[in-house]
Amino acid sequence: MKKVYLVGAGAGDVELLTLKAVNILKKADVVLYDALVNTQCLEFCKKDTITINVGKRKNNHIKKQNEINKMLVQYGKQYNIVVRLKGGTPFVFGRGMEECEALAKAGLEPIVISGVSATTSVPESFMIPLIYRKYNDSYRTITGHDVEIFEDIITTYNKRESLIIMMGIHNLKQIVKILLNKSFPTNIPVAILSKGTTKEATKLVFTLDELLNKPLEFFDDIKTLTPAMIFVGYFDATNSIN
Repeated sequence: MKKVYLVGAGAGDVELLTLKAVNILKKADVVLYDALVNTQCLEFCKKDTITINVGKRKNNHIKKQNEINKMLVQYGKQYNIVVRLKGGTPFVFGRGMEECEALAKAGLEPIVISGVSATTSVPESFMIPLIYRKYNDSYRTITGHDVEIFEDIITTYNKRESLIIMMGIHNLKQIVKILLNKSFPTNIPVAILSKGTTKEATKLVFTLDELLNKPLEFFDDIKTLTPAMIFVGYFDATNSIN
């Protein structure tokens, strides 16, 4: 059975690629890569490797998911080593399982090579611990792409749990209102973490109350920081290393 490799490219810094990822990229005949993948990752490929950008960003999908699935099957049957290079790690907000299902249905074997997830590595790159005995015992990772789903899942506030909100920057104002309605403290820190692990990394820290009172222009401007994640929880914001 021919194999197709779903490979996690990590959070942005090319040095966060795993050795296993580098080794398969060196052998790849075809690489289909995401929009958020650092293109320096492609420098590990052979000179004759076919590299194709199939990235999807908000309101700008180069390829739709069903098209990507068909391409993976097509190339998987035609070439020896095909890599689907995905931002972060394949099964965290990456629709990797859908691609695995399409491959398996076509008689191809999907092989997953995990990457360093942005959900953990980005906060750490800003010296924000997800678990720190002083403040929390758990963290929850959730998408902010659909505010209705977000509101349904976040039912209450737990002072010992932090939130990692992915793909929520465009809905920041609604998310703030939802959290306040769910009894999150008005003074809880909210960190906007943009382009973490890269040279363009930016961290902005507010409280929920400060964000609630920001003008509409602020929420339009903040969208320019994408890709960005939202961290909600207590940490040593005044003492953290930038």
